[in-house]
Amino acid sequence: MTKDEVIKEFADIMYKTEQKTICSFVTETGPQELFELLENIESKPLSKVQLDQLLILHQQKNISDDFFSYYWLNMPDTPIYEVELRFFRFDDKGIASVEQLKWGFKRIFIDCLLMFGNIQRGYDALSRLTHEQLKQQYEKFRINTKQIKERGKTLGFENIEKEDRYLISEMACKTFATTKNKEEFIQFVVDSYKNAIAQGVKRPLFKDILSGKYNLEKPEAVQLGFFEDETNTYEVDSVKDAKEKARDLANRFWGAHQKALSNTDRYLSLCNDLDVYVATSMRIKKNFIEMANFCESVFAMLKERGLTLRYFDPTISAAKSHEDKGLIECLMVKSARILVYSSGDRDSYGKDAEAAMALSLGKPTIFYCPEEFKKNKFFRDVHPLSRLVNFQTGVAGGVVVCTTDKEVADTLERIVENKMQYDLIQKENLPGYYLLKEHFTQSVVRVQTNNTLLSTAFWNHYV
Repeated sequence: MTKDEVIKEFADIMYKTEQKTICSFVTETGPQELFELLENIESKPLSKVQLDQLLILHQQKNISDDFFSYYWLNMPDTPIYEVELRFFRFDDKGIASVEQLKWGFKRIFIDCLLMFGNIQRGYDALSRLTHEQLKQQYEKFRINTKQIKERGKTLGFENIEKEDRYLISEMACKTFATTKNKEEFIQFVVDSYKNAIAQGVKRPLFKDILSGKYNLEKPEAVQLGFFEDETNTYEVDSVKDAKEKARDLANRFWGAHQKALSNTDRYLSLCNDLDVYVATSMRIKKNFIEMANFCESVFAMLKERGLTLRYFDPTISAAKSHEDKGLIECLMVKSARILVYSSGDRDSYGKDAEAAMALSLGKPTIFYCPEEFKKNKFFRDVHPLSRLVNFQTGVAGGVVVCTTDKEVADTLERIVENKMQYDLIQKENLPGYYLLKEHFTQSVVRVQTNNTLLSTAFWNHYV
């Protein structure tokens, strides 16, 4: 290949700059000797010593024998993603084709963005490591799939009927908080019914009785809108009817609530071994049922594939106070390996905060955005805070946006199996502005800006 042909071949991963960087190695400003050697590379493979010399001529750190072997002569034995399998004529003497040279550099660039958030910083940190040191570096970012598949069972969770899961929400708890027990709640409903009759309402709606509309002493008793799905059109026609309806609702609430509290205790006992935290906002019965079905579908698909993941199901967990609920959710986000964010028809500070925490901790984060809500493009391509910085390392991580439960399951499987696939691109007309995209959803998961002042100020803060 001629010099121009080689430069064109590398144009998607390298860029011309007067500053000597690893990203400008195979460009017009790279060492001229490189192109002379590449003309006969198939008959005279590029050796490690020659590559070392060329790197030094380009004012870059030279590389260890193990680094050379790891990136150009072998498939990795500890991959943190699915490396593109290419059938090169691997030669122990060196790199035997231009394609093989590019394959190694592309792998280096992807690894550096994933682990360090910056290609030059990553190259400088990795280039002199031994094979054992490289292996230790990648082990920090790998999920132990074998351990997940072979670990034993957990303690079981209390089953709550899907139709009753909305009764464990914070709004439902506030509803019943003004009464000490079932009998007091039933008496409240009966008193409210009698007040309605006294005010001339012959067949009051159960939802109006619950709302406190007819009880001047406790007008704040119930969050009206929360029960509309179940009680919107039901008319109460007697004291007996009021008691029966109230008793049924009270029994279901207290039963579901006790089970949910027990489940939360089980989740707290599972902090050291939690795989996935599901972040969502649920206000009405429909939300709870949809989320229960989503969790059931996603994790059943994974189980069929041999992955029994331990996940925090928000539809079966409750806390004794909203302060405790916040602490528990923060702990679950910190403990889980991965966060799945479920978008919906309405935004919520709670789930947004949980997603932000996960991204700021450097955790893989999946956004589930069903097509009907038309938010997938917004989160994938528009919202700037779909990429957040890991506050400890400075690595800017982004969310993977999925539109179906199958996409969510597929992405979770690839993460847990260390088989994610990535596309390395430079922004159009912005040489040196790198985006690392998840291959299937084209979600940006890493960013390296070409704004040199921003980059300098940013890394001065973290290095």
